[in-house]
Amino acid sequence: MKKYRGVLTQAAHLAAIVAVCTAVMFAVYALLGRLDGKVLLGGLIGWAVAMGHFMALSLAVSRALDRAVDAQAATRLRLSIQASAGMRLLVLAVLLIVLFRTQVCDPVAALVPLLCAQIALKFIDVFSPGKGAGDA
Repeated sequence: MKKYRGVLTQAAHLAAIVAVCTAVMFAVYALLGRLDGKVLLGGLIGWAVAMGHFMALSLAVSRALDRAVDAQAATRLRLSIQASAGMRLLVLAVLLIVLFRTQVCDPVAALVPLLCAQIALKFIDVFSPGKGAGDA
């Protein structure tokens, strides 16, 4: 658990940021008079999918790095990460298609947290200790 502390810290930051973005989205829907159960469910599903995607990515990269010890392993590392990325994208696409086709939730409300997560990761990366404009 100790070796995943950085991943868990970053996941906690991401979860908080995406939760705030999702709450803002709910407020916008409420102001427009369109807040309903499908929007709430879509926001919650979007938040959960964004967090699941991030955790799967982080753990896959962390495990791959643990296995890579030499130059030959670096090639396997790259292939392992690429395969993981393809599988995560496929699972994400299938999940979202099923959700949208069955009209379980509002599609926009489910996609906004995913987009917010991608934007938040850029900001978390920039403002992380040891990174940013001051490091050259």
